[in-house]
Amino acid sequence: MLDERLMALALEEIQRLRTELFAARKKVDASHPRYQSLLNLKQYMILRSEDRTELQEKLFLMSLSSLGRSYAHVAASIDTLYDQLSGSLRREAITSEEMAGFHHVSIQEAIELASRNSTTLFGGRASARLSKQKTAVMVTLPSYAADHDGRLIRGLAKAGVRIFRINTAHDSIDTWQAMAEVIAAINATRDADSQVKIFVDLAGPKIRTGRILRLDLPVVIGSNKREKEVVIYPKNAMTASEGVDAITQKKVPAQICVEKRFFKKIKADGPVKVVDAIGKKALITITELTGAYAKGVIDKKVYLNRDSTLRRKHHQGTVLNCERQVDPIRLFKDDRLVITERNTPGHSAVTDMQGNVTEPALIGCSFKGVASFVNVGDKVFIDDGKIGVVVLEKRDHEIICRVTNAKVGGTLLKEEKGINFPDSHIDTSALTGTDRQNLLSVIDFADHVSISFCQRAEDVKALQELLEENGRSDIGIIAKIETKRAVANMPQILEQLLLCEKSGVMIARGDLAIEVGFKHMAYVQEKLLDICDAAHMPVIWATQVLESQMKSNLPSRAEVTDAAMSSRAECVMLNKGSFAIDTIDVLKHILHDMHLIFKKNRQLLSKETLW
Repeated sequence: MLDERLMALALEEIQRLRTELFAARKKVDASHPRYQSLLNLKQYMILRSEDRTELQEKLFLMSLSSLGRSYAHVAASIDTLYDQLSGSLRREAITSEEMAGFHHVSIQEAIELASRNSTTLFGGRASARLSKQKTAVMVTLPSYAADHDGRLIRGLAKAGVRIFRINTAHDSIDTWQAMAEVIAAINATRDADSQVKIFVDLAGPKIRTGRILRLDLPVVIGSNKREKEVVIYPKNAMTASEGVDAITQKKVPAQICVEKRFFKKIKADGPVKVVDAIGKKALITITELTGAYAKGVIDKKVYLNRDSTLRRKHHQGTVLNCERQVDPIRLFKDDRLVITERNTPGHSAVTDMQGNVTEPALIGCSFKGVASFVNVGDKVFIDDGKIGVVVLEKRDHEIICRVTNAKVGGTLLKEEKGINFPDSHIDTSALTGTDRQNLLSVIDFADHVSISFCQRAEDVKALQELLEENGRSDIGIIAKIETKRAVANMPQILEQLLLCEKSGVMIARGDLAIEVGFKHMAYVQEKLLDICDAAHMPVIWATQVLESQMKSNLPSRAEVTDAAMSSRAECVMLNKGSFAIDTIDVLKHILHDMHLIFKKNRQLLSKETLW
């Protein structure tokens, strides 16, 4: 039997909350193009402006609807609870006169709005079914995607990709145009509901490390414990250590360049002896020999420079074309690091004969004026958080820092790596001059455009105005949320996005995790999903989704759980990788299974078949 006292207490709280929600209707312009979503967003903010835990507990004890599932239709849920409690207590229900002149979004309307907004942005068919959740798959295109008549793009589209991401931080307009032409050819064979979309990601004001000094350092060969393959070329290559091919993203063996006369002396049935820069000797066992190269396996790690030699019986050759190597800046905890705005090459710490540091390591910063925005004590993170430092001192155009986070054996500082200033308020527009130029280059074929490092409503407005000026206000706008300031300004950012014909939010969890702290990331992404749900705003779940699967075709258990969480978003983004087709198949299976039991954060009660 229901506790009438408990019901009365809950009704009192519901009545007070309902009065606040009712007043919010008068503050929203009914002529707004997306009035219902804006109103519901305002009402969600009222709902979450106080601790409602005790009210939630009361509703739970009476088996009534949880307010935690009401975010997309706040007022309708509150009115329903009011009617239920009033009826049970034999009190007057809501009258039609009371509701005259006002219309809040109903539960069914909220479902239809969210579905329509998602399909408008990502394609497919809209569904108003209560239990139907859809999550589109987006894939980032590598530089070589349009090669071989776009075979990769066609394969991805056939596998179920609905959106292709072009990252303008890489490549050129010619490459982007070639990708777009392949996608246009695919769409020419499809109906309107099956069209694939192009999402152009503007780079934004990404702050990166600068170039590092080049030195005449030995090239390391045979450092990979599992694969010590080397390729010997006759004078037409560059001596280089193991690496990753920029096009295929696959590992490539180390390569050694020698004179043609010595190359002719190499035989398939005999080893080649190597004498490196420090006199260390190793043997290369030849496994394949052609007129263009010789492949082999080396038995030891060696350090090759221009003084290194190769020997084959009585013949000797010299190592050629040793490229100058990047000065290895290896940072340890408590080391000093200078971050400078000056156009000066970075370098490792300078030491005296006794090994004492006379000049700390230095690295350049791509953002000019950064020293004026940071304060002593601010934390700074480099290369996705691999290196953490704290600001000790500020000087003109540079900051002196102490390393607080690095591997026990030291962490290498590299060029063109992101720098995050989570404690600093860096005031800069999200839309750079380069972004504006790139946008005009892709404006004819882009379906959606992102604002990287969007931090405030003004950033969205700047992109809206640029699109309107160029007659393309129909292009969808995606706000990438990746800073603390963006999280704090989410209500205002969403309000501005609601002025767009098509809009969405990307939870860019790479930089965002560094900004808010990894330990807070789960909480923050949950809150972002909630507030976007309130605005009926489609969400893209991004960064390192099934990353191991993409690179090695074997996901980690944690990645599978993360991919399952992405089913709450309207779209999930995969990055580049050699096993994209296999990963898409795995992801689609995960999403299908999760959509059987969840819609957003609401658990469904489909028939259980496990037991």
